[in-house]
Amino acid sequence: MMPLWLLYLLVGAAGGFTAGLFGVGGGLVIVPTLYFLWRLDPVLGPQVMHYAVATSLACIVVTSVSSSWTHWRAKRMQFQPLYWLSAAVSAGAVLAVCLANVLPTAGLKLGFGVFALVTCITLLRKKANEVSQAAPAKTELMGAGLVIGHISTLLGVSGGAMTVPYLVLRGIDMRQAVVVSSAVAIPISLIGAVGLGMTGHDTAVTWGYVHLSAFMGISVISVVFANAGARLSQRMDKRRLQLAFAGFLALVAAHMLFF
Repeated sequence: MMPLWLLYLLVGAAGGFTAGLFGVGGGLVIVPTLYFLWRLDPVLGPQVMHYAVATSLACIVVTSVSSSWTHWRAKRMQFQPLYWLSAAVSAGAVLAVCLANVLPTAGLKLGFGVFALVTCITLLRKKANEVSQAAPAKTELMGAGLVIGHISTLLGVSGGAMTVPYLVLRGIDMRQAVVVSSAVAIPISLIGAVGLGMTGHDTAVTWGYVHLSAFMGISVISVVFANAGARLSQRMDKRRLQLAFAGFLALVAAHMLFF
């Protein structure tokens, strides 16, 4: 059997690359993998989803900062209402942390899966050059951000699978949507990780619900691959990037709806 530390490195590579390429943080790779690794563990098993979600969010802090730093140095951030969207997702993340121990996630997973599937179909039909110049209104961004931050924190993802499609469908350039999503993932993941770390029960290998060795192993390698993915996202043809993201959403939908 493959040692856990090597599995953590492989998960970090996959999660980091998808984080940089699509602006999704990597949680959609990390959470299901950690779930299957820990579901039979005598200590982690009874609350395996809490540990998987919290550890994923902690890892996303690192990958999102790395991806955003790459985009910021290249001066790719051009979405002016970013601060409004960031404030809204932060509020949604705080609400999710407060309710994480009392709300079931089964219904959210179903809704997320349907959303991903519908968005995938829409992106396949939408041409990449269908871009409007006007950003969504601040009130709309605040409402969308609140929902994205809340659901993303409960599911242990960065929100990119919702942020990117939302911005693209509202007329924002696909490449710019990826850049914005990477930045928005930072407050979602930071608030979620710290909140679940503080509210969970400490063990010999965890801080609250954050598994320390898994966090270290995944995060170390994810930085390199997040930077590589971020650079590739800006070189790819817009339509190919959009189609690749649609394919990624199809996998997300299948996971959420059937597993």
